[in-house]
Parts: sequence; C-alpha cells; structure tokens
Amino acid sequence: MSRRRVLVTGAAGFLGSHVVERLSATGDYDVLATDIARTERAESLAALDHVDFLAMDLRDTAALEAAVSTCDKVIHLAAVRLQAASAAPRAAHDVNVGAAYDLLSLSAEHGVQRVVLGSTHIVYGPFDDPTAPPFTEDQASIRRGLNMYAAGKLSAEALAEAFAQSGGAPYVTLRYGTIYGPRANRDSNAGIMIRILDALDRGERPSVPWQRDSVHALIHVHDAALATVRALEAAGVERTAVNVVGPPVTAEELYTALVRIHGSDPAAIQWRDERTRYQYVSSKRLASELGLTTTTDLLGGLKEFVDWYREDAKSTGRTQ
Repeated sequence: MSRRRVLVTGAAGFLGSHVVERLSATGDYDVLATDIARTERAESLAALDHVDFLAMDLRDTAALEAAVSTCDKVIHLAAVRLQAASAAPRAAHDVNVGAAYDLLSLSAEHGVQRVVLGSTHIVYGPFDDPTAPPFTEDQASIRRGLNMYAAGKLSAEALAEAFAQSGGAPYVTLRYGTIYGPRANRDSNAGIMIRILDALDRGERPSVPWQRDSVHALIHVHDAALATVRALEAAGVERTAVNVVGPPVTAEELYTALVRIHGSDPAAIQWRDERTRYQYVSSKRLASELGLTTTTDLLGGLKEFVDWYREDAKSTGRTQ
C-alpha cells in the first residue's frame, strides 16, 4: 500500500514536532513538514524517515498552494500564540485567520481528503465560573471574555465548516487544553512550569500567579500528538470538534507536585493569587470519537517534564 502524503504546518513547534515524529514512526505516511524557518529542530525532523522539511511562510499563497497540491491530508498547527496575538492582533489575524482561509480554500481546490485543524479550549471563554459544568464541544460561541487568540481560532473553525458545507475538505477540529511535556516553549502556557524550575535551580523561591483552587485542563504532549494522528484517520469522525484535555487539576495540585518532583519543598512556593480560572472541559468525545480513554498520569508526566528540563539544561549549557 502506498503511503499517504500529509502536510503538517507548524511542524517545528512544540506539538508539531511530536506529531511529525509520531507520523514518521507509523511508516504509513510521507510527511511534508513546514514551518517558517529551518531551525535545528527542523533539521532533526528532516532526518526522520519519510519526512521532508520545507521552510515556508503560510502567508506566501503561491508556496502554500504548491505544498497543498501535493498532499492528501493536512494537519494545521501553525499559529501566532496567545501572548503574541494579544500584542500584535493584526499580524496574528493574518496568520491565524488569513492563512487558515487560504489553506482551507486550497484544500478544497486540490481535493484534500481531510483537514485536522488545531484549535484551543479557550474558545469557551474565561472559565470564570467555578460551578459551571464541563464545557462540551457544542458550547463554543461568542461570549464575554474572549481574547484575540480565541477569536481567531473561532473564526478558523467557522471557515472550516463553511468550506466543508460547500464541498471542501472534511475537517476535525481539535480544541487542545494546556499542553505540557518535553520541548515546551517558554512563552507557552507551560512556561510557568519552566520558570518555577528555573527559580528552584537558582535557589530562589518560585512564584505562581494563580490562586490555589484554580483549575487547569492539562494534556501531555504525547497524548495531544496521539489524538492528532488519530483524528487524521478516524472513520466517520468529520465536521466536528473534539476537546483534547486530561482530567482537571488544581493549581495547588499541579505546582506542589512539580516542586516535589524537582526535589524541593512546596512550602517555598509564593502564591500571588493574581489570577484564577476553572477550566472544566469535557473529554467524553475524545474517548468516544478518537478512542483516547486514558491520558498520561500527572505525576508521570511531570517527572518526564522535569527530566527533559534537566537534560535540556545540560545540552544547552544553561546553569542549573
């Protein structure tokens, strides 16, 4: 059987790199991995079996068409993330909405069989009600408290359905929770975890902005990557959204466990109580549609995260 060709955007990113590695390991795909620059991580991806890397700006429509026209399926993970989207909303719109439009339009034109669209659980709003039941996929809407990043993702989701309705590619939207694990970016939602470890290694007290009872919808990067690859092939699953989240965990549970695994005393944590949220998000569809019934245990996932952090410190010469 010939291998299917898959375009992965944002391939050198945190989640994207894990997705490309998983696709390569299956032996079932030829992967065209794209990102804006050819970095060291991109070179590592290009060395994998059945992976080609292409440095490309998604706003270059001609280059994007050349890539899409060679592929059977698309995984779209490239995005301007939350902090950057808030700081430069117009530039973020050009990527998060404009490039998504072009990708969906070209996928329709060239007969792409499926688009897996990376989205976010923050399309549900600010999670400011601790008594609200877990959000389900049908509850995404325009509501008070949406930020620029969430607004762009909602727009892209709507465009995916509009194109599919008019004969374009079927899609699966994945609303990822807070992703953590090896290769996390310092400016991602997992950045607080990295800064805590930085402080502990310097012998300083770590600082946490969250109230202790805040609830986070975490998902380990290995689970998020597995869900992404499953969404590419899941029979009968199309034109739908799926929350990709693990069990809810409080800030106190999360950061106390992280500090203990580091080998330090959780009593050292400075709780600033500046922010709160209650991210209760349903994972029922993740189990029923993508078959992901269990996710990485929190303690095991945090240990892997700390181990990676320490190895990264050694390899980069960063002082611990």
